Amino acid sequence: HQYDANWKMLPENDTDGYHVGFTHQSFMRAIRSQYDSFVSDEKQIKGVIRDWGNGHTEIDFAGGYTQPLEWLGTGPDKVPDYVAAMEKSYGKERATELMRLGPPHACIWPNLFLAEMNIVIFQPLKVNQSVQWHTPMLLEGAPGLDFRLLRQSEGALGPASFLVADDASIAERAQQALEAGDPWCDLSRGLGREETDARGVRTSHMTDETSNRGFWQHYLHVMVG
Repeated sequence: HQYDANWKMLPENDTDGYHVGFTHQSFMRAIRSQYDSFVSDEKQIKGVIRDWGNGHTEIDFAGGYTQPLEWLGTGPDKVPDYVAAMEKSYGKERATELMRLGPPHACIWPNLFLAEMNIVIFQPLKVNQSVQWHTPMLLEGAPGLDFRLLRQSEGALGPASFLVADDASIAERAQQALEAGDPWCDLSRGLGREETDARGVRTSHMTDETSNRGFWQHYLHVMVG
């Protein structure tokens, strides 16, 4: 997908934990999905956002998932062969927990995005133009799950998908706004409730801008040497 925006607008959008209820509002109203519980009252949102350092960031949705495979918008009854294989490998209790937690939603500095089971790359073309490449990540020996992964990828990221068109529009509007006036953004949301652990990993509420700050702080560090 070609975006008429600087490439940095893409990771800024993809590591933003609060844009779903606004940018994808029409999608949320039309279709039930795994994101439903993440656009409710802010106090009820269980997801967290992390700045891992060196520009690497993550939205951790796991805290808001209550059922196995909820992150895929499905359940164990739809993919019994996959569930059986997981339980055989890990035992029932551990397999259930792994299938509940789901895969990561993370940006790896500078331009790799792990969108659950999609691999995404941001390619700069010009100062105000970029391309987002994406492909679903399928699992060998799990045809039932792969079928759902492919359909989910098409629905989220395909040519007539629900999510990418919204993201492209918001990235292009952000680009236009920055070119039209003073080139700055306020990214202070949640500064007062960040927590830093012994590893130096900063964590905050999913609606905070901890990840955006992490991305831009590392970008500044790299650019100034």
